[in-house]
Amino acid sequence: MAKSKGKTKKARGYAKGTVSQKWGFLRRMLEAAKEAGKIPFNPAVNLSPNGGRRARRPASPLEESNTLNQEELTQVLAIAAREAAREAAREAARWVVVLLALMGLAGLRFGEARALQLGDLELDHTNPHNVPTPRIHVRRTERIGILGPPKHGRDRYVSVTPVLAELLRCYLAYLHVAKSGTIWLFPGRGPKSIGKVRDNFERGGHDPALKWCIAERTARKHLKPVLEAANLGRRLSPKSFRHAFCTIALTQGESLRWVSAEMGHRDVMVTQQVYGRWAQPRGLGKLVEWLSAQDIPERSYYGEPEAAARLALYDISLPS
Repeated sequence: MAKSKGKTKKARGYAKGTVSQKWGFLRRMLEAAKEAGKIPFNPAVNLSPNGGRRARRPASPLEESNTLNQEELTQVLAIAAREAAREAAREAARWVVVLLALMGLAGLRFGEARALQLGDLELDHTNPHNVPTPRIHVRRTERIGILGPPKHGRDRYVSVTPVLAELLRCYLAYLHVAKSGTIWLFPGRGPKSIGKVRDNFERGGHDPALKWCIAERTARKHLKPVLEAANLGRRLSPKSFRHAFCTIALTQGESLRWVSAEMGHRDVMVTQQVYGRWAQPRGLGKLVEWLSAQDIPERSYYGEPEAAARLALYDISLPS
């Protein structure tokens, strides 16, 4: 029998994806054993493949078509708010605009926003100088019936803008009346009687009396008509709103480090690799924001016969 010219699987080693999958399973299994009281601690919690030197490929830069600018984000949120006002009787019309705002105005991931509980909202928080600084504590995410910590295993606090804070307060007032007793910001019906989500839900040992958050499939179903009504000329996903938060903040001059912390990235290098093209010095970002609000002629009319009449429309007069 002729020998194989290629290396055996043992000699080649596993692919990076296979190693990460097996390592993740081992780490989660040990974590479950710790929670069950079988072992005192998880020995793999701070370890990683490759002897602690995690092999990382540079993150791909974001394409401009996968995000929204300030005008487009405002347009989508306005459409969602209009639908909520028009169809106030429909429960979904109310939470869709809040879900979109959490991703577009606070940078939450889709699963993080859906898994928020009422106790995570700290809208009356003040800093040591007694200045109101509302914030949200992001400490869990949901995916196919699995409730776990956010990506990279780190919880974080995100800032809440005045617009988002007011929107959340209005939604909470409705929620306390319509859904009294729930712990979820977006309460759902719970997983179906059969299927992968139900299996994961039951395996997680969750208390059925606490119900469950809105399912990913249900949320996508109700977000789709809003995105179609916006008619932006391209296909967008819920993640596009998280991208929009980051690109708009950087364009306005926020630092990469601040945006990286708000987004929950592993480190600032990821933010630089993905969103670096939108980064602006703070002064330049403020200048761009100011110029966009000014009524400035698009071109010069100097030397043309009707120059004075055209410039008068912008309250500009030629020197005599």
